[in-house]
Order: sequence, then structure tokens, then C-alpha cells
Amino acid sequence: MEPLSKLFGTPARVKLLRLFLFNPEGVYGRDDVVERARVTPAMASKELAALARMGLIKRRTFYKESARTSGTAAQKRKTLGWMLDSKYVYREALGTFLHDTLALRDSDVRKRFMSIGPVRVCILSGFLVAGDTESELDVLLVGNALESDMVDTVMRGLEAECGREIRYAVIPVEEYLYRLRVRDKMLRNILDYPHTVLVDKIGSL
Repeated sequence: MEPLSKLFGTPARVKLLRLFLFNPEGVYGRDDVVERARVTPAMASKELAALARMGLIKRRTFYKESARTSGTAAQKRKTLGWMLDSKYVYREALGTFLHDTLALRDSDVRKRFMSIGPVRVCILSGFLVAGDTESELDVLLVGNALESDMVDTVMRGLEAECGREIRYAVIPVEEYLYRLRVRDKMLRNILDYPHTVLVDKIGSL
């Protein structure tokens, strides 16, 4: 992200630009931005103000579910947040540019996933490969005894960089082999469309 950081000012600004441009219907409070983009509260406030001055985002009131305490039902409270301004002139051009420059090198992504345990197969698809926001999956991980907490941590890191939710599935080896044999819908939706095989220790692809 270094070249883009120089172009746009900071890595945080690049993350926030992707967050709003890749989620045009989303409304986010500052705490949501901090969590999703993995930036500090101070940095979030600074960059939100800058994007608002640019006219790229606008204020929007929304209802957010408050934390539930023991024995009480969740409550919704009115919150002030931000969303993409659909009237921003360079919205589509900037969104295309930021997706085309999403520099997730295969070797870096592979290294991240190998930290979660014995990954036997890893396939990228959907948004990560072709910018497809309608696909069912962006990442398929195959392996036995993969650490779910580590998987979640890696995915949250990818989401912060990509600016949108990463849809993924983790399945054991036997299930994967069965799905391959019967050519089930989930695998067809990955393998019949643009995809990148990062790991295939089974030799199935």
C-alpha cells in the first residue's frame, strides 16, 4: 500500500476510501470505522473529516444496536455516522482505480493463511480476483484442525486492507474431496469462474 499512501496521504485514508467506495450503501459510525479499517480513533476522526471536506462522504443518522447487558434485550440507539455520497463526481473512477491497485501479492496472502495451521488447499475468487461483489465466496480454505480464531484474525486483516467483508469457507479435506467428485454448486461457483489457486498440497487442481 506504500505507493498509494504517498498518493493519498496515509495508509488510513486508503483504507477508508476503500471502505466507503466498496460499500456504497453502508453507514458507519466512527467506532465502526475504527474496527473495520483497523485504525486508531484519532486517525479515523481525522480522515473522516478530510473525506467529508472532499465531498466523498456525507453525514447520515442511523440506528445501531447497543451492547446487550445481562438479562436485558438489545436496544437500538440513534447514531450519527457517514456514508458514501452517491453524487461524488469521481466515485466510479476512484472505485475502479482502488480495486485495480489492490496489491495483495499471492506470496503475502499465502504466508498469512499458512499461519493458521495445515492448509491443504487455498483458493481465492470473487472480489479478491475479479472484483465480483455478488459471488458466494472470496476464499476457500481446506484443511483439518485449522485454528478458527487464527482464521478469523487473518480474515479481519484482509478486510481492513480490502475495505469490504471477505466471504470465506473452511472445510475439512474429506468434504472437499467429496465436493470435487460430485461437482457440487459451491465448488463450481469457484472453479468455473476466475480464481487463483494459492495452495494445492492435495494435487486436486
